[in-house]
Amino acid sequence: MSENEIWIIGTEPPCPRCDYLTRMVQDIVNVLELRIPVRHISYTSIEARKFAASLGLEPGTAKDVARKAEIDMDWEKVYSLIDSPIQMPSKDTCCRTAASKWSPELDEALRPCENESSNAGIMMTPVLVIAGRLFHQGSVPTRANVLKWIKQAFHGHIGPEDDRDIVEVLGPGCKNCETLYSNVLEALTTADLHGRVVVKKRTDINYFKKMGVSITPGLVINGHVVSKGRLLSQNQIVDHLKANLH
Repeated sequence: MSENEIWIIGTEPPCPRCDYLTRMVQDIVNVLELRIPVRHISYTSIEARKFAASLGLEPGTAKDVARKAEIDMDWEKVYSLIDSPIQMPSKDTCCRTAASKWSPELDEALRPCENESSNAGIMMTPVLVIAGRLFHQGSVPTRANVLKWIKQAFHGHIGPEDDRDIVEVLGPGCKNCETLYSNVLEALTTADLHGRVVVKKRTDINYFKKMGVSITPGLVINGHVVSKGRLLSQNQIVDHLKANLH
């Protein structure tokens, strides 16, 4: 693997835990303005198997650990946590994702498998690999830890903080989210503001909730939510920029 990549090794399609971790990492990379590829890799792939083998392990899921370590898991409880009402309001949200179904309670329910994964010889999903090094496996680590690990691994790629205005586009990545992001870039060109504004994609659902955005896409300018659940035109975005830039 490249030492200038971040891998999330998980299920395909991604389960709630794998998807949430992938989006969290993408969000952190965007915030830090790193040009580092973030790749979601299936645990059954040759790449994942080779990496696990380098650690004397084999890639697997919580079910693989439970079977090999003979852990009596309450799978009905696990499935009920996944299938419970998602934390983001679903009816009006433009893009529902597997990540919406992740919760700390889900990780706690699977903790017995995480704790026994190494003894069972399994590199348990979700797996976070940064710059060729295993940093975490078996659960979703805290955002603070992931941020710290990425800064440690890529400190030479992180530029100094500046005083430019910050525009954030909030959304997991559906067509409307991507269109709003493109419209923001076009609006900056129209208003001749590219040099003084940083545009960041935000994909972390917890950040949406913190900002009070329950319906995506959302638009935030210098920490102020100016729109949510709307696909704004370039002219509308220019108006918001003029009203909210420093």
